[in-house]
Amino acid sequence: MHGQDRDRTARRRERIGIAAAAVLVTASVFALHVVARTSGTALAAFPFATTLVLVCGAPGSPPSSSRAIVGGHMICGVVALCGHHLWPNSELATAGMVGFALALMMALRCFHPPAGITPLIAAQFHPDWSFLFWPVLTGAVLAALLARCLEAMGLFRRSVDSTPPPAASPSPPKPDASRSQN
Repeated sequence: MHGQDRDRTARRRERIGIAAAAVLVTASVFALHVVARTSGTALAAFPFATTLVLVCGAPGSPPSSSRAIVGGHMICGVVALCGHHLWPNSELATAGMVGFALALMMALRCFHPPAGITPLIAAQFHPDWSFLFWPVLTGAVLAALLARCLEAMGLFRRSVDSTPPPAASPSPPKPDASRSQN
């Protein structure tokens, strides 16, 4: 009977977490949209909208770690700005920047998929270096703070919780008493 109560409690907690994630992502993306529109950087809101969906849907996943969110967005922002200042704006150059940014995110253990769109936004928006601070750094830090708050609330099932626990390590074999007598 106690197992059924725990299952019901777990299901109710999961439903509350899902509802809270939906409400939080709705409120966060709406606020992001309003701020982006009023600041004149509407295109820059796209990577953060997808970051917020990831953060609210899987706050404990590796791509939702603070290191991945902030590092991934900053890496993609720097690559985008440097690339667009060094090479003429072209589809090939932009695609190469996305690939290079991906390689850097993976090499530096800052893999955050939503950040990968930043070079495409920079190609269309042609931002100056202040783009790294607003919206990239500001948005990434706020998204990382939201992720940590959601994780601390404990309403959200961590995506890593769905993996089975590691098998118990076998105990070392006991010495054979018949062999140890000389």
